[in-house]
Amino acid sequence: MNWFTATGDDRHGDARGALVRILSTDRTRTAGAGVYLRGRTLLTCAHVVNAALGQRMLSPRDPGGVTLDVSFPVLSAATPRPARLVAWIPPRAHHLGPVPDGSLKWEGDLAVLELGEEPPPPVGPVRWLEMTRGQEVRAWYGAGQPFSYADARVASYDDGIGYLDGQLSGAAVDEGYSGGPLWCLADGAAVGLVMGRITAPDTALSAQHTVRRSWGLGWQSVLRELRRAGALPEPYLAALARSSAPLAGPGGESDAYETVRDMMVGPLHLLLGDPTARAAHATVLAGELGLRAPADGTAPSVADLAQLLTRTERALPTLAESLAPTVADDPRGRGELDRLLALGRLTGAARLLSVAEHRLLRAKFEHLCRTDPGLLHRAATAALPYLDLPHSLHAARLAPAAVDGVLRELETWPGDSSPVPDETPRLPALLRVVEYVAAETGGLACRALQEWSGRVAARLGIHASALRERRADAERWSQRSAPAGARILVELDRHAKDPADHYRCAVWRLRADGTAARAVTGTEHPRAGREIARLIREVAGGTEGAERGVALVAVSVPPDALELPVDEWDGAGVDEYIPAPLGEDFHLILRCPRLRRRSRTGAADLTRRWNARHRGDALRADRTVGGRAGLIGLLKTVHRDTARVLVQGTAAQRGELLPVCLVMGVPIVLWDRGPRAPEADPDLDGLTPDGPVDQLPERVRHFRVRAYADPRTSTRPALVWEDIEMPLPDELQLADPAEGLGGPADGGEGTERAT
Repeated sequence: MNWFTATGDDRHGDARGALVRILSTDRTRTAGAGVYLRGRTLLTCAHVVNAALGQRMLSPRDPGGVTLDVSFPVLSAATPRPARLVAWIPPRAHHLGPVPDGSLKWEGDLAVLELGEEPPPPVGPVRWLEMTRGQEVRAWYGAGQPFSYADARVASYDDGIGYLDGQLSGAAVDEGYSGGPLWCLADGAAVGLVMGRITAPDTALSAQHTVRRSWGLGWQSVLRELRRAGALPEPYLAALARSSAPLAGPGGESDAYETVRDMMVGPLHLLLGDPTARAAHATVLAGELGLRAPADGTAPSVADLAQLLTRTERALPTLAESLAPTVADDPRGRGELDRLLALGRLTGAARLLSVAEHRLLRAKFEHLCRTDPGLLHRAATAALPYLDLPHSLHAARLAPAAVDGVLRELETWPGDSSPVPDETPRLPALLRVVEYVAAETGGLACRALQEWSGRVAARLGIHASALRERRADAERWSQRSAPAGARILVELDRHAKDPADHYRCAVWRLRADGTAARAVTGTEHPRAGREIARLIREVAGGTEGAERGVALVAVSVPPDALELPVDEWDGAGVDEYIPAPLGEDFHLILRCPRLRRRSRTGAADLTRRWNARHRGDALRADRTVGGRAGLIGLLKTVHRDTARVLVQGTAAQRGELLPVCLVMGVPIVLWDRGPRAPEADPDLDGLTPDGPVDQLPERVRHFRVRAYADPRTSTRPALVWEDIEMPLPDELQLADPAEGLGGPADGGEGTERAT
């Protein structure tokens, strides 16, 4: 291919597109090198991290989640980016102990770093092959200067380690090379990492001394170490291992690629027979793939273009992405494009998604995995009910680093078996999973994923009705309801002379027909939070539906007790081993009907908003809404039907905004009552406030379990949930606390009137 050429720093030309410079903490020197794997993941040596931190080089001590400064020489070696240490495999001697100073060989010695965001092109992953004896390899200094290359030959490969001998000319592997890739020029792939060098003793050099000998860890050994230590998710490692295979094998496989290439020439002639159009589309394609296109307006030959499409990953769908709009109204052109895409499926390079489509979907899925690690597994299980899930999706919870492996597997899976109109292509498994993820997510994220799915489906020639049908399936699935567990209603109140942190309580069981039965009448004396929590647990355990699902406990509180930490009240008995905070074991929600009664239209507002809870996004009420008056204006106008409000701000700001929401009938209000700096925003993204509404209490419960277990997390979510289908405790005609003892509240069942 003469028209498509590598740029001077092309990632396919050598490994410098993946080379990483590791800087010392003071940014004054290069501590070593590293290699970009994929996504946001970098790999280097543990001793390079030690060198950057100023520690003893072969110290096995894990430095924890430190952040180092790194840069990409292919972009600018002088522009650092933060990278956090996420996995540590310490240097170890063969007998598994510490490595003594002066050792010439050791094991382990790997570190995985994670960037804050994915680097831009031309940074990109390299192809990997196993190290074998006789390979000619090249290494670079961490700063990546073109003249810093050091050439050597794998003279011996034994027990996972390759010994590298260099000629007595040019540069030699030295300090600052460790952790970088060993690039095999003949195979066009990296085969291992630079680890160390073997130097002559500090005496006069003689013919008996070893000179220019270094050593590296073979790629097969790197994978084994990463897998053994659990340093990266298995789907991620599996994707790395698969990328080790060459695009075309010897003999028959190479012939098959040539056959496919020749078959592509016909459709390409019909689609891009005009040299001007071919030059325009090819230039766009080259830019997406990180290749250089001539600036003289010439076009590549159809043969060159076909060669690129069969050999370069994502080249074909990327070209189809720019061609699809031009054939939208041309049935013959659409047919030729479909033929081209079908031929691409015969190669391992085409893939399903274009470069841009893959980049966007991976970013969105990685974000969703950070907020809801079980989302992809849950959606794929529902979207592909008759298929065994890909290996990458066997784990119920996925880390963001596993997303790339998931996408690579799903891209190869066939479409579903449902009928499609006019013999149009079937919906690929990946797009069906995307639709289910979108439906489960809701809000703006849902619309963004659906728009992405629609664009890809149109590019693939999928009939709009097929996509609409799968989208409707996903919507019905997302509205599923979990088995109803027990429902408990609790009324808390205080008299003026009650001890601090003590409350009078009454508890009701909600029957299956929606009526309430009083379970505990405790308004005659105040109780501590732990005692109330034990009462609630006892009632919940004996209530109809206790064996199904998670019980819902709705606690009605006075207006001045909305920040009460009811969810943290521990109901465990004195002999129980495991703590039992109410917020971990139940869907613990708050209610405050007294505030709503301060509005003449409060009941109607609540009903209208509750019935509209599945429509629209959550309103974020923070300092920008303009205080109490500004929030009232929003809820009266553009957010008249809004059912969800996320209140943000200090305790004083929340004290101003929360009553407005409840008086105006907002049924779902979420906020963080935990202590934090006044200027800090609440860390509630893990709750996905814009996600499926009816699952919010369960997401809050999961969040509380994690937050209570992590002493570093001060976030304490509080949730008001005013379900109009459940009677409210203080709408059962309780006595006014001001009446004191002996009032109607002491009368038991005779005072009960469900509304």
